[in-house]
Amino acid sequence: METKKLATGAAPRKLSDYLARARDKAPAHAGHGPGGAQSVRKDSYRGHEIEIVTTYKILVDGRKIRAPLGVDASGQVHCHSLPNYQTASAVDMVRALIDGFPEEFERKPARTKSRPPASRKRRPAPSRKSRPAAKKGSKHEH
Repeated sequence: METKKLATGAAPRKLSDYLARARDKAPAHAGHGPGGAQSVRKDSYRGHEIEIVTTYKILVDGRKIRAPLGVDASGQVHCHSLPNYQTASAVDMVRALIDGFPEEFERKPARTKSRPPASRKRRPAPSRKSRPAAKKGSKHEH
């Protein structure tokens, strides 16, 4: 690959756009269900088997985000959304995600309650007209 193309492709904005598109096309990752991202670390120490399961539930501006965080044996946090990037804490990783994907964290303007949306306006029910009674001797007599 040419050096100029590599430098252009690695620019933060260009890279974040690429990663966002790749994430949208990728199948769901196992282990990141509704409970949040889960990381399992195992170790053996003096004949004992150690297993540490860490589950992350992350809220940003009160909104739950699904960030596939993991923790390695040294405690460094990594995320599939930012490959080859590690931080010392989950908070630092979420900050990096906000920096890398700012459009995902834009605040939506609050809806005003002054007027309901057009699709939810109440319309009067159509009036039902009664049918005239059938005349005796007509075909429609019951």
